[in-house]
Amino acid sequence: MNDISLTLSESIETYLITIARLREGSQAVPLSQLAEMLSISPVSVNEMCRKLQDQGFVVYQPYKGVSLTPQGEKHAHYILRRHRLWEVFLVQKLGFDYHEAHEAACQLEHSTPNLVADRLETFLEYPQVNPEGVPIPRANGILPVSPWLALIEMPAGRSCHVIRCDLNRTECDFLDEHGIRPGASLTVLAMTAENLLLQVGWEKISLARSLAESIIVAEEGHE
Repeated sequence: MNDISLTLSESIETYLITIARLREGSQAVPLSQLAEMLSISPVSVNEMCRKLQDQGFVVYQPYKGVSLTPQGEKHAHYILRRHRLWEVFLVQKLGFDYHEAHEAACQLEHSTPNLVADRLETFLEYPQVNPEGVPIPRANGILPVSPWLALIEMPAGRSCHVIRCDLNRTECDFLDEHGIRPGASLTVLAMTAENLLLQVGWEKISLARSLAESIIVAEEGHE
């Protein structure tokens, strides 16, 4: 893969990934919202969005807002891929908390060649989501869309990866001690009326159904 996204300035990259993060479905992002997120005056944002439209990265509609073109979206996903891979590395390998990792990744995302991102992804064993359970774009710039379900709904014999744990801090810490955290892969071995038997890495874990109901997962092979 070439490093086409690295030919963009940091300023342009920041606009593209901010638009990608702010959008909801196919709705355009209001310029006022974009200006607030970037802490830049609406006049400056208006001017920059017109330049980005001239370069083919966005579609700007006065009074409606701005949306990414396919070209702009692909660039944004390259950057988000690097950002989220660094978040995984910093949290899992260096012990950063998520907010520290996010801040550091904001700097690293602009200076990481795609070759390094590819090696990082391999080293991390191809994580599907960042520590917050947000999907990581693939190397081709496509953001996978996974059908999510509660762990309790997974059939026995199927494998999945954890998207998020909708539990309190104590319960999340307990799960984390057993390797059950966003991005982790696991297999449902069996189910009883009260528990699920899981394979997490080399460990077999019995998990209460009440906890499994609040663990959101995506089945492997259904990205």
